[in-house]
Amino acid sequence: MTPRVALLGLHGFGRVHLDGLLRLAATGAVRVAGLADPRPPEPDALDRVRALPGGADVPVLADAAALLEQVRPDVTIVSTPIHTHLPLARLALAAGSHLFLEKPPTASMEQFRGLSAEVAAAGRVCQVGFQSFGSHALAHAARLAADGAIGRVRGIGVHGAWVRERSYFTRAAWAGRMELDGVPVTDGALTNAFAHATASALRVAGVTDDADVEVELERYRVASPESDDTAAARLTVDGVPIVVAVTLCATEHRHPLIVVHGEQGRLELEYTTDTLTGRTADGAAVTGPPGRAALLDNLVAHLADPAVPLLAPLASCAPFMHLLEAVRRDGPARPLPPSAVTEVDGRPVVIGADETMRRCAEELALFSELGPARGGRVPVTGGR
Repeated sequence: MTPRVALLGLHGFGRVHLDGLLRLAATGAVRVAGLADPRPPEPDALDRVRALPGGADVPVLADAAALLEQVRPDVTIVSTPIHTHLPLARLALAAGSHLFLEKPPTASMEQFRGLSAEVAAAGRVCQVGFQSFGSHALAHAARLAADGAIGRVRGIGVHGAWVRERSYFTRAAWAGRMELDGVPVTDGALTNAFAHATASALRVAGVTDDADVEVELERYRVASPESDDTAAARLTVDGVPIVVAVTLCATEHRHPLIVVHGEQGRLELEYTTDTLTGRTADGAAVTGPPGRAALLDNLVAHLADPAVPLLAPLASCAPFMHLLEAVRRDGPARPLPPSAVTEVDGRPVVIGADETMRRCAEELALFSELGPARGGRVPVTGGR
């Protein structure tokens, strides 16, 4: 039977989900059961829905609960603000639906464990929107690391430097917030914008769902109202450090890079472009297979044949959730002093941040552990 798919959240990244849903619907692999968002869809998107066979009858509602009650879909895509993921996921499960939940799946570890139990009790499956988990290059990097192609892995470093205007941090009431009306949100550079960076590094490292993950944090804010926009985290698993250093206040926008440091080789993965390069222990050049599998396609294939494994099942997010929970417990990020920040075209830029993020990934160090260098570093006095 062709699965009927509902989409909750049509704007922001929801538009990407809508495009993917409409692509699959055009092939006949799925049917669009309904759409929900307090804001109406863009006219061109609605035209594409109406152009599908039966598209004229697809309900488009402002209220997600009403839509789920009305159409009771086979699959529900939840692409809404972080703090709404859990209540909407519960409504979808109550309607008998499988889940495709945008990242991060929940705003706390307690919520994550509760949702995991509820998904299992309902006999449903949940795919999480870590799109890079479908990357062929990422899978190849993980195999090389696991097979010892670069020798023992000494550590993994990730650096990311993105440009965000001030409007990014004021686009919604939940943006950059740790809580909203007493409900956890846990938004921030580490947990949302660069969530793929940490999740991808953990997967390359082969960290298991039940692994013990120790987390150290140094979190700062410049434009964010409460959470971090410039931060470093070190996750240690079985003695292997994974350092993630990121900023949304960079001089220029760069592709984030995952660097796998082996005793006898090195891998570099741009997870946003599925580009893998490096050298193995025997000096051979590494290139990654291009492309990635779409997670909605994978979910539909799994429902048709459970022998097809989910690429991003809810359980696989457990290692990442250790970072999110550490951030939640850490509370609001520290403000950076004005002397560490300049203005470029009306937006805040952390002085020397681009080079600092790179050095953290190369040296597997937090901000406070970097020695002085030309170009400076994020001025800190140590983590907390």
